[in-house]
Amino acid sequence: MDVVSLVIVVTIIGLLFQGVYRILFGGRRRTILPPTEINLPEFESESVQLRNRRRSGRRSDRSDISLPSEGLGEGGGILGEGIQEAVISEEGASAFSERLEREGAKRGSVQISLLWNNWNDLDLHVITPSGEHIFHDNRKSACGGELDLDMNFKPTSKTPVENVVWTKTPPSGTYRVGVRHYKIQHKNSVLSKIPLLKNLILKNETDFKVSVTIGTNQRVYEGKIRHNKINNELLFIAKFAIAEMEKGESKPKELVLEDENIQALEKETDSSSVMNSATVDMSLDSSNDLGLSLEQPDGQMISFLDVGKHKNILFDMDESANKQSIKLNNPVKGKYNIFIEEYETINGGESTKYDIAVNYKDGTKDNFEGVIDKGQEKIKVGEFEIQ
Repeated sequence: MDVVSLVIVVTIIGLLFQGVYRILFGGRRRTILPPTEINLPEFESESVQLRNRRRSGRRSDRSDISLPSEGLGEGGGILGEGIQEAVISEEGASAFSERLEREGAKRGSVQISLLWNNWNDLDLHVITPSGEHIFHDNRKSACGGELDLDMNFKPTSKTPVENVVWTKTPPSGTYRVGVRHYKIQHKNSVLSKIPLLKNLILKNETDFKVSVTIGTNQRVYEGKIRHNKINNELLFIAKFAIAEMEKGESKPKELVLEDENIQALEKETDSSSVMNSATVDMSLDSSNDLGLSLEQPDGQMISFLDVGKHKNILFDMDESANKQSIKLNNPVKGKYNIFIEEYETINGGESTKYDIAVNYKDGTKDNFEGVIDKGQEKIKVGEFEIQ
């Protein structure tokens, strides 16, 4: 007989003896006890009340859980430490969709979802532009946000998902997203308490993904998180900003945030260390939403979706002047392709005239101009070479 089987047999025998003892001597013990209030039928001790709350399935009140001491994402960085923006594959996007549909999640103009793949209890947190904290103890915010899915406060699923959504017009401003690893757990609570087995079935470090959907645009962030009994603070994932919606607009538009940490690093860099540079400036004659992107010599694309990902690439956008700029510091030598893509046509404009200037460090420049029509897909508008 192996050790596990021996432990189970001994436990069963012990429970049988305990049951027989209570049957034989339970009545005698009750007559000996004095008639204190604890023996009254309507009295419930604190331990009994706690046990009943656990049996009811209600999540315990954790409203005293605080934000990190330095605030959740209040610094200059756009992404949290160790967090990466993932390439959205068809399989990855469908994983979110399938779980949200399975759980009957609400859909809206702004949607933030969290998924992971074990029995642990992870929690999704969102700080709204007004500073309100949406999480399991404050499920609805005054600005219309709602945590409509909160899973695994008891280990009910190995493929859980949580969801915060704005079904109506979302407020403009900056949103901050966090995740907390609240509890390590397993569906089989008996086996998870056996010393020889719990180290095998309980998993602390948990891989997770967070999806941020604004209108029709989706971003996915991924990382790892561990439960810390001493200092179990929120892990900052990312922040994003939404422009104020104007009259007639039907969907929210994301604002490009500059990564202040990277900008500061670039400013502190001695200009002599920048051996070569090129800046690509684009001006438009309308407020239509067009995006500037570059293809590097190795085929990798650079766009405003990459803000904060590259130390030597700076992004700038002036929406009021309809201008965009991508600056390359110490770029890879070779040929670069310039692309423009239309995301949204505003105020009924059928076409947009563009003017692109590539400014080199030595003072020379290349110019490209033309027109992109409404509904036209991403087009190549020019190319330049870094020597």
